[in-house]
Amino acid sequence: MKKHILKLVVLMSFMGLLLVSCNNSPKAKEGELENAQEDVVDAEAALQQSKLDSVSDYNTFKSSIELKLDENQRQIDEMKVTINASKDSNKAMYTEQLAKLEEKNEELKAKLQDYDQQGTSEKWELFKVEFNNDMDDLGKSISNMAARNMKK
Repeated sequence: MKKHILKLVVLMSFMGLLLVSCNNSPKAKEGELENAQEDVVDAEAALQQSKLDSVSDYNTFKSSIELKLDENQRQIDEMKVTINASKDSNKAMYTEQLAKLEEKNEELKAKLQDYDQQGTSEKWELFKVEFNNDMDDLGKSISNMAARNMKK
């Protein structure tokens, strides 16, 4: 009999615990809903700020890169004038190399203009790294070409 009463007490305690822990009161649910709505508003504000920061970052990057691309074009044009004025036997080869450098410069300009700003921050960072690597390669090629022109 004692075992039976003990089992009944344990079972009733467990049931009571379940009922107490299941708080389905409308006031509690209302509080949770308000907290969730506040979280949504905060998240939307953070998203808007992130978009503004991203656009600003893109515009700053774009301006600085456009200046570098214009400087590259200026150097290419100067080398064209120098090569056209020279009577070097490799004039055709240098002209062809300059045309390739100019084409690469134009491709980078187009790539910058065509970039879609609606991507993720990871996509933006990857774009910047790749673009900067391409810019560095082009800059080195132009410098090497200029150094070869100066040796003549």
